[in-house]
Amino acid sequence: MPHAWIEYSGNIADQTEVETFGRCVHAAMTEAGIFPIAGIRIRINRIDDCLVGDMNPDNGFVHLSLRIGEGRDAQTKQEAADLIFDRTSSHLKPLADRARLAYAMEMQEIPSAYSYKMNNLHKHLKAS
Repeated sequence: MPHAWIEYSGNIADQTEVETFGRCVHAAMTEAGIFPIAGIRIRINRIDDCLVGDMNPDNGFVHLSLRIGEGRDAQTKQEAADLIFDRTSSHLKPLADRARLAYAMEMQEIPSAYSYKMNNLHKHLKAS
């Protein structure tokens, strides 16, 4: 953990900000300083079948959902969420300045009792 799911409407797929959004999310998660690099997973999904707002075909959206493991205090989680939202919304601002865009982000904590892992990336990252 943490894992990120990015969904975006297909009508904005060719925009530079969308094409580079995954790397922006990764950089922000890394900058937050509380997530192990080997645990970061980012899934990026284009959504072609969607209805946004008043169903105007020019309406676009980006949604970022973060799921993190438990064990951090509320202030630490809030600071990380604030930083990630600040970086990602700043990244998307040029697109929002020229197009119809709805951007939302959420962060959820997964109780450790329900989080199972098998991950040898930590070992490999230390070796590099």
